[in-house]
Amino acid sequence: MSGAPDGFTVEAEGVRRRGGDAAEEAEFVEAVRDDVREAFAAAGRPMGHDQYGAELDKSFPQLREQIFDAFAAYLDELHELSTGLGTAAGNYEAADQPLLRPEQG
Repeated sequence: MSGAPDGFTVEAEGVRRRGGDAAEEAEFVEAVRDDVREAFAAAGRPMGHDQYGAELDKSFPQLREQIFDAFAAYLDELHELSTGLGTAAGNYEAADQPLLRPEQG
């Protein structure tokens, strides 16, 4: 975007590219999340059968839920970032387009 001497310039394609980077990161994180989910399923109840395992078993479901909540929050942020950067790039491109006056239209 260009404008007054005290303005700034934005490379819209660079902004859009960073949005694509965020989308790629989201795909990677989704795959990691799925791998972690499979690992939990395969491990079953890995705490053992002693007193320490019994104690960990009490908090394990909540800990597992917190892990997947963190994945969900991070993925939400990545998806919002990707979408927002794409929108911002479009807005910067639109702002660079000359305005048509009614007599030019």
